[in-house]
Amino acid sequence: MSINHAKEAAAANKQARTIFEATNLGPAQKIIHVFAGIASVCNFMFLICDIIFIQGQTERMIVAITRYCFSILVILMIRKLQRVRTFAAFAALVTTLEAVAILLYLFVLKLYESPDFMIQSMGLILTILVIFIVPNRSGNMLALALTGAAAYFLFAYFFIDSMTPKEYIAALVYAALTIVICAVKAVGNDKYARREFQAKAQLELASAKDFLTNAATRARLEEEARRWMNFCRRQGLPLCMVFVDVDNLKQINDRYGHAMGDAALIKIAALMQNQLRNSDTIARWGGDEFVMLLPNVTLKNAVLLLDRVKLAVSKLELEGGVCVSCSFGVVQMGPETTYAQMLAEADAMMYRSKQDGKGRISYPDETASAEG
Repeated sequence: MSINHAKEAAAANKQARTIFEATNLGPAQKIIHVFAGIASVCNFMFLICDIIFIQGQTERMIVAITRYCFSILVILMIRKLQRVRTFAAFAALVTTLEAVAILLYLFVLKLYESPDFMIQSMGLILTILVIFIVPNRSGNMLALALTGAAAYFLFAYFFIDSMTPKEYIAALVYAALTIVICAVKAVGNDKYARREFQAKAQLELASAKDFLTNAATRARLEEEARRWMNFCRRQGLPLCMVFVDVDNLKQINDRYGHAMGDAALIKIAALMQNQLRNSDTIARWGGDEFVMLLPNVTLKNAVLLLDRVKLAVSKLELEGGVCVSCSFGVVQMGPETTYAQMLAEADAMMYRSKQDGKGRISYPDETASAEG
């Protein structure tokens, strides 16, 4: 059992990470071209230093061609980065591009006649800072910074003769401290952003879903209603709204307890939701009231749907053999009907059902209710 729980927790964490990263993909794609532009400019500026410190004409030509090819690669990669669909793919491409930049740095450094170790070490520290600034996964940042630093210091140990042991140790310490500080900052920012994202997601969920029945809230209903009303009007499609009242819920609460009443609401909401399409909305309006929004549904088809719902509710039995029923009021959107008017009309139809004996469906087109 513990293994299953661990697997479920790991899967949940992976899903949460994927969702969190998906929200970061858009902003990262918007800003990455800025870093690409800076990288291209710096790449050509470094060519000036290469010409100064590299003596051979052939070597200069090789470096110039290599830097030119790298700039072309950056442009191509940026186009690819702006088309990827997942942050994982984005991070992989960024990491690859930065790894190529580090290899280019070491390749050019190998061609220098007598590179200054401390100046190049400052270049390494600057590279580490850039790695942690460019949008990427924090794990990729840390792995790339450690690998790049290790490669540089191994290179310096074997190929740079002008340094002293003290300079080597000092540069190593400074680079290590830079990596530690940047890694702590990156991981901290990542955790803070994830907590903030989760808190925001929970807040949005709480504002969109009723805590008991998992139906939509009033605010979500209004948002969906205005969206669908505008859409259906533009497309010349029908739209219906249904007001639902659970009959005698107060008596159930008084006689059997609020737990039984809550169970009735939960089961009725789930039952109605199962009868609806993905485009439909069911919201909890009050203690024992629900509202359904049915886009692209005529009044006639809405009544047929409610007949099925009413029948299913009548067959629903709670603990102890308790039976429940619902009263329905349904209206269809008119050419100039507002959201508030539809609510009021559907509410009035629902009260007609209550007055006519409960467990009925009422609608404006008929003087009589549809009985079960």
